[in-house]
Amino acid sequence: MTANQQSALAALRSVSPIASRLEHSAEGEDRAADILELWQGTETALRALMGGSSLGGQALIRELRQRELISLGQAYALLEFLGARDRANRTTYRATDNDVAVAREGFRQLESGLSAGVLAEAAPPLAAPGAPPPPSPYAPPSPGYSAPAAAASGYGGGSAYAPGTATPLPVTPTAGAEPTYTARPSRIPANLWFVVLIILLIVGAAGGYFLLSNRSDPTKNMDQAVTMMQTGRREAARGEFQRVVRENPKLATPHVFLARLAREDGDIATAKRELETAIRIEPNNPIALREMGLILFSTGDYELARRFFVRAIQANPNDVSSQGYLGCALARLNRIDEAAKFINRAGPGVWSSCIQQQPL
Repeated sequence: MTANQQSALAALRSVSPIASRLEHSAEGEDRAADILELWQGTETALRALMGGSSLGGQALIRELRQRELISLGQAYALLEFLGARDRANRTTYRATDNDVAVAREGFRQLESGLSAGVLAEAAPPLAAPGAPPPPSPYAPPSPGYSAPAAAASGYGGGSAYAPGTATPLPVTPTAGAEPTYTARPSRIPANLWFVVLIILLIVGAAGGYFLLSNRSDPTKNMDQAVTMMQTGRREAARGEFQRVVRENPKLATPHVFLARLAREDGDIATAKRELETAIRIEPNNPIALREMGLILFSTGDYELARRFFVRAIQANPNDVSSQGYLGCALARLNRIDEAAKFINRAGPGVWSSCIQQQPL
């Protein structure tokens, strides 16, 4: 773990009591204050992860993602947390259970990601005494030509050219033999192939640079689309997500956001179609699986919704939202004891009311 990661983790742990207190905040004003304070500590950790920065909010999250210091899932969770912070910052706004859930989820994803970095560090296994070191995964492959093997097999022994060289080696004539002709010097330089190779490499590099410079960055485009969605520019966000889909047909995340927009508009058929595409591209995408579970839950198909929530938890065991919604699905199936277990494990959230009237 780097020094920046250690500083970021320390900053997060200094505000972890606020995250715990946020779970039990009953009043909207108290929740709003806790969300603001928790975001301030989280933003301090994000700046520490960069080694110090004057950036904040979306610009800070975008820069961390471009430097690949946080994952795509963490970036989206933090953006949702930031949206809850912006809403809580309004003097007339009362924070909801959903605001609390997204704030906790953004904080938890960043903390668990940094904590996982600590656990992932382990010493390499020791080699047995006298055993050769393991081969490096970055070692070049063995050359296909072996000079001793060629000599032993009878190939190359009388060759006038040494392997890997561009100029011919002098041939020693057999004793007593006289040349029967005079060799005509070649008008083609011996290193012409090398010059041609250099030209091809230059042309290829120029072409590759041109293609890369004109190719849009899907991460940047996704960040812009999410910002549009959060600021109410839904149609502009929908168009941007669709453009990312066209340019990146193997990317599942834009389909998930298109499904979310459709679900919020009441277009269940489109939402299901987008989620089916996302799951076909990435069968273990936890967000897509959770969204599919929510769609099925909203249509009353509680058993199938339960299965998707289970798959989402298997893909991401730390997804508290999927655990809470799984509890809701189990409650609708009259499996109250199991429902209580998952809802208690998830903690307070929009799912808390699912068995509010049932004894836990």
